[in-house]
Amino acid sequence: MVGGYTLPRMRLWGCLLIELTLASLLLAGAATGGVQGWRTLRAWRDDAQIARGPAARKTAGLRPRQDLSGLTATELSVATSGTFLGMADDILLERLRKQPIARLKLNRGGSSLSFRVDFADGSRAAWKPAQTNAQTVPRKEVAAYRLNRLLGLDAVPPAAPRSLSKEELFGLLHPETLPSVPRIRAETIIGPSGQIAGEASYWIPVIKDCDLDTPEGHQVMATWLTQSGQIPYERRGLAAEVAVLTVFDFLIANPDRYSGGNMKTSQDGKKLFFMDNTMSFFLEPQSTEKNRLNLLRQQRFSRRLHDALAQVEVPTLRRLLREPDGTEILTDAEIRAVVQRRDYVQRYVTDLIKQFGEAKVLYFP
Repeated sequence: MVGGYTLPRMRLWGCLLIELTLASLLLAGAATGGVQGWRTLRAWRDDAQIARGPAARKTAGLRPRQDLSGLTATELSVATSGTFLGMADDILLERLRKQPIARLKLNRGGSSLSFRVDFADGSRAAWKPAQTNAQTVPRKEVAAYRLNRLLGLDAVPPAAPRSLSKEELFGLLHPETLPSVPRIRAETIIGPSGQIAGEASYWIPVIKDCDLDTPEGHQVMATWLTQSGQIPYERRGLAAEVAVLTVFDFLIANPDRYSGGNMKTSQDGKKLFFMDNTMSFFLEPQSTEKNRLNLLRQQRFSRRLHDALAQVEVPTLRRLLREPDGTEILTDAEIRAVVQRRDYVQRYVTDLIKQFGEAKVLYFP
């Protein structure tokens, strides 16, 4: 009993409210958006059903550590799958892999090729092709997503390999993208069979730049994570996510986070999204210098993330980062480097615990 309502009755009222909201959106979509409005709203309706259906699993940030030893590659994929923005990963991944594409539009900004994909059902994705820009390697976004879930996190949008044919790419371009065709032809790597390897990521409907992604903001965040740092009450949640992000970026050797436009949050600024990880997974066992300096300034960590690091092992990563057809998402050398960086983090945190005590170092849940 909560506030005079039984829980089943509360869930019923919640479902009715969702249905009434969706109905009003559908009527508005019919009036203003025509066929595309109906398709987009239908996709939103499907996502709402996914979120409240039995497949949805509440992650609330970090999940408890699991015993993954002895699982097959398929079982491991299922065990580490989670949710994103309340929607089940496996359903979102199915859409990313198989939903027919209606239109491709080149995203503006950035030095690499990236497209917004409009699917036939009205939902969207970001698609990055194999390209001449060496800083963008699409398979590494897929690796970042899978490692994120292995650690019990829900911060990287679901990502899956998806290849397009040359005909699909150039035949489905949005009219506004047509002036960029010469650039797309010059920079896209087309395989011998006419296929273009790439990856598709879930398109987050609304994101904004983090208000701390400035030189002054970076210093504020670093202060929060020291033993003497004071964290404003309303910023504690964000501080905890920054503490996780620092470790995650160190593990994947991502030097491209704090660039003034690569630290994104939810509309309310409370949820950090770990996006744009294609410039990652270098072979340095101590990560990149930028990542290492950020880590070594940090003295407060997440307890559950620290516990989950034990699951980052070579055999587990080999199974997790290999497609059913044998395609490797990461090479063996890249996998071993991840584990070496995991070892570095564990040693550093152990030394801090000896100095300050476990409760002060494993400060966040």
